[in-house]
Amino acid sequence: MSNIVNLLPVILVAVGALVTLAAEPFLKDENKHKVLPWVASLFVVLGMGAYFLTTTDTFMNLYAMDPIRRVLGMSIFLCAFLGVAGLQWTLGHEKFKGGEAYALLLLATCGATLMTQAIDFLALFLGMELASFPIYALVGLRRKDLNASEAAFKYFVSGAVFSTLFLYGVALIYGATGTTHVFGAVIAGRGMIYGMGVLLCLFGLLFKAGAAPLHFWVADVYMGASSAVTGFMAAVVKVGALAAIGTLWLGSLVTRIGSAPAWNLAEQVTIHSENKSLFYVIVVVSLLSMAIGAFGGLAQKSIRRIMAYSAVMNAGFIVIGLLLPDYAMEGTVQMGAMYYFLVTYAIGSAGALTGIAFLSGRGDKYEILDDIQGRGRKRPYVAVATTVCLASLAGMPPVAGFLAKFTLFTDALAGGIGIIAAIAFGLSLVAAVFYLRIAFVLFMPLKAECECKCCCAKSTVYAYLLRFGVTLAAIALIVVGIFPKLALIA
Repeated sequence: MSNIVNLLPVILVAVGALVTLAAEPFLKDENKHKVLPWVASLFVVLGMGAYFLTTTDTFMNLYAMDPIRRVLGMSIFLCAFLGVAGLQWTLGHEKFKGGEAYALLLLATCGATLMTQAIDFLALFLGMELASFPIYALVGLRRKDLNASEAAFKYFVSGAVFSTLFLYGVALIYGATGTTHVFGAVIAGRGMIYGMGVLLCLFGLLFKAGAAPLHFWVADVYMGASSAVTGFMAAVVKVGALAAIGTLWLGSLVTRIGSAPAWNLAEQVTIHSENKSLFYVIVVVSLLSMAIGAFGGLAQKSIRRIMAYSAVMNAGFIVIGLLLPDYAMEGTVQMGAMYYFLVTYAIGSAGALTGIAFLSGRGDKYEILDDIQGRGRKRPYVAVATTVCLASLAGMPPVAGFLAKFTLFTDALAGGIGIIAAIAFGLSLVAAVFYLRIAFVLFMPLKAECECKCCCAKSTVYAYLLRFGVTLAAIALIVVGIFPKLALIA
């Protein structure tokens, strides 16, 4: 039980959610968005600090902590801080009367963090649902917006279907191993049942990650949610889902060869007979996601839809890491490069969309490229930090996104999947166009004067956390790009 310290970050954020929820009815409507975001942010910062107390170990064979999980958890908490800041600006600006959104966001943060640490399928499922249900509510927060209501309904229904699919996969794995532990040994003669279970669980998690061909919900949900919620969702849910996919991937490989559990995501696992069917599943998912995301994003005018297709495309890039450094030839897997890419993507997308929430006005009215033109000139501080985040997503040096892409693509080239690496590099150049187009439009000559100038001036009190958060994200991307050992666990 001494290893419960590894759950201390989650416990602190959960306490923060309960505190903000309990305090909400006692605050006047005009003060809720002035007080609750600071309380929520305090608990997020405390949770991030608690990661320095954690140790590389497991807790009751349900949750694990290792260097990669520590970095992933801290990146989730940074994105949660950005989410709180973006929500404060959005809800305060729109004079939203309720303050429950901050508690919902913290609970979703707890769920995604538990997903990164889970090494048992039931513990993973609890984390998935704890992350999902608050986000359904956050997506539909604008109750009078038909797009938001439609997005929440679509996300809820499709999420329920794939959660059921995931549970059915868990049932098959339990039937094949006699345990819900990710690293349970397969009973003789039940290998096919186990393989089917792994495949169903993988599909359930790929849906959460927004990877093709299970990406059908992404654009509509990102468009229906506010920019602040979209930024939080794009980062935090993807980190949780892809961390879980990595655990499932290692578990399936280790279980099949009958070796000791490799719950430490930083370890290298070597097998001697790779599973060709799983290899082709990952290759197809990667290629489809990259192609659909890159070319789909080019055709969009809405920044949220651009970032939706960016999420699909980056899911394709990231799953390449499951095959590194040399799964195809020597059967070796080490996912440090994959998770370094994931961390840089999460911080970049959360930072960029939080900045867009600030620049796009009440109700994200100016979120279309033509409408947001020149608004970075009126608010250059946030616009520059947002541009740094976009540059990271585009893979521009010296920001961390460049090194993340370089490491992933060169490792893929050295690992016998050079064709996939070449396609990924080409499509990353295509995607760079729509990232840089957003940055270019922000600083073009102003198209029209801000119609909400007075309102924006009165809402300055809601902007302090946001300005600090977006700046922190930009600085983090530059620092991690210059000192990659802070996040690249190889």
